[in-house]
Amino acid sequence: MTNNALIDKTVEITVAKVSTVADSTAAVSEASGKMIAEFMQVIYDKLCELNTDSN
Repeated sequence: MTNNALIDKTVEITVAKVSTVADSTAAVSEASGKMIAEFMQVIYDKLCELNTDSN
């Protein structure tokens, strides 16, 4: 996968996760933004690892 494809997958996974746990009236705070960024980084790193393993 290309880097752009990995980023797209990371965004898709993050949106799916956030949309299932977020209350539609919940405001985004600095703390929740940091948690989402950390989650995205973990997902991206894992996708990169899996992508490398499969090559």
